[in-house]
Amino acid sequence: MNKIKHVTIMALFACCFASCENNREDMDLTGGVDIISFSVDGVEGVINQKAQTIKVLLPTNVDLSALKPVITLSDGASVTPASDETVDFSNSENTPIEYKVVNKNRYNTYKVRVENIKAKITLFRIGTYVGNIDEVNRTISVYLPKGTDVTALVPTVQYTEGATITPADGAPVDFADAVVYTLSYVGETFQYTVTVLLQEAPGLIIFNGEDVKPEWGNIAATVESPFANPKTDGINPSPFCASTMRNGADTDDGGKPWSGGALWNNYKVNIDPAVYDRFSLKVLKGVQGDVQLEIQSDGETNKDWLKVWYVEEHLGEWQELVFQIPEGRTAVINNILVAPHCHDAGQPVAFQTQRMYWDDLIAIPK
Repeated sequence: MNKIKHVTIMALFACCFASCENNREDMDLTGGVDIISFSVDGVEGVINQKAQTIKVLLPTNVDLSALKPVITLSDGASVTPASDETVDFSNSENTPIEYKVVNKNRYNTYKVRVENIKAKITLFRIGTYVGNIDEVNRTISVYLPKGTDVTALVPTVQYTEGATITPADGAPVDFADAVVYTLSYVGETFQYTVTVLLQEAPGLIIFNGEDVKPEWGNIAATVESPFANPKTDGINPSPFCASTMRNGADTDDGGKPWSGGALWNNYKVNIDPAVYDRFSLKVLKGVQGDVQLEIQSDGETNKDWLKVWYVEEHLGEWQELVFQIPEGRTAVINNILVAPHCHDAGQPVAFQTQRMYWDDLIAIPK
């Protein structure tokens, strides 16, 4: 009996195998499924065949909401959306449009972004002071202490890769009057007016360690506040700040990437993104890397994670960092979580256990 069962099972397996082989033989996998060219208004897109992406840059005055790409495909292939079909690319920078190429029994999918040409200044810093960038009006304001000689300052500027900038990054500049910085990129120019102001930066003070000192909640570490400021001869001469110990080991008592403090519950805030579009925060630590603000609505909803790099050339000094609230955010901000070193232990550089400090959390109006 067992022998009969064994023979029956083997026969069934052989039939199934033969059926699979027949199905494979029925599939035609010889057709090409590549997009050979993709152009919009005569502008050729850059195709990355390995990543299956396409990017097209159009002049700044072109409306992206109703474009008709012209597409060349492998022989015998078809594509959806079709060549010369009207497509809305107005949000494709964030959500690419998928084009599916089909040929016989093969298919391929490309993610397509069509964007207006634009170049941005993403960071403008003088020493440890970070400028406030107003992208709508193309202005940058840098607040420096009274008495600073502004006639030969050397800013550090970060901007769109591939663009050129004047005045040149690293060149001394006289900021006695406003200075226009010009970016040139793919045949277009973009200008920012930079003003240096010898005064305190305006804004809504959320925490300063002295007269505004809500209690910080503990996030995978104990926050001590107010804590004596260890370096009062830099850009933060105030006597008190907030502090936490960040461990090199990945532990729940200060080694997690999100170790830090939170303003919530009885100390929650009420920041309307329609009024305020960024935060400034002073940070002091002994290692380069990201500082993170996590912003939330009440109930720990509507979360956004904002990161700014604490630079290597000013290690062990107070640095003023500016965190941009996402442009599309409308939800009111009630909770703010500060993680002064938001990296896994040992990344991106070897990280030793150390005390870290932050101060002067300010919401800056538009």
